[in-house]
Amino acid sequence: MDPLALPVSVLLALWAPLPSSQGRAVVQGPDGVHEALDDASPWGLGRLPLEQWVADFGPLARASAVLPSPADPLPGLAAAVEVGEGVVLEAVTGRHVLLVPWAAGASVAWQVEEMTAPLPPLDASQARRDVHRATEAAIDALIELDLARERPELADTLNDVVTAVLDPRLLPPGLDARRRTLLERSLRLRAICTLALQDDGAATTALQAERRAAILRPLLATARQGVAAATEWWAH
Repeated sequence: MDPLALPVSVLLALWAPLPSSQGRAVVQGPDGVHEALDDASPWGLGRLPLEQWVADFGPLARASAVLPSPADPLPGLAAAVEVGEGVVLEAVTGRHVLLVPWAAGASVAWQVEEMTAPLPPLDASQARRDVHRATEAAIDALIELDLARERPELADTLNDVVTAVLDPRLLPPGLDARRRTLLERSLRLRAICTLALQDDGAATTALQAERRAAILRPLLATARQGVAAATEWWAH
């Protein structure tokens, strides 16, 4: 399993500003059918193939993936908390929507939710600093919590995460190097925290699990914010 696997919302946010057959293939995969469910739209678009819906949505002013969670929700993103991901799109016409992916096998139904206010701009520069600090904190936490003693197999898995790189075929050509680096580092941090938070039942007491969560969950939130900031695109 790819430790840096890109959520489908990240793929759509990266490729939506650059509609192409390559982008469609990357987002949907070889066997997937992606549709947008926009029954509540004032445009009355109903159910459409995702590619057609994005084209009909109009020229984009902004695109960004979001990875909300109950622990760190953002205003206007409640509909995406259950699945843990979504895409915010803003049209030049001023329409703001949240697309929430509901997967069924290889296919995805993207529920379109109207947003009453735009998502606040994301700060990639701050995210870079935060992810750097959080990654160091995560490494220190792994040593302090001595998870390698509890779960000897974890060391090899974490080494795979640290050395993993993004598959360039999944990224749009010309993606800014700083955005790519932030995305890769944020995904690594996300994978490290997720692995460390998993409980394999290896003599973990409730107190140990609580301490682990208190240390690592804020770092996981930083990773999610870093991923979102790396995907944010604005029209020039």
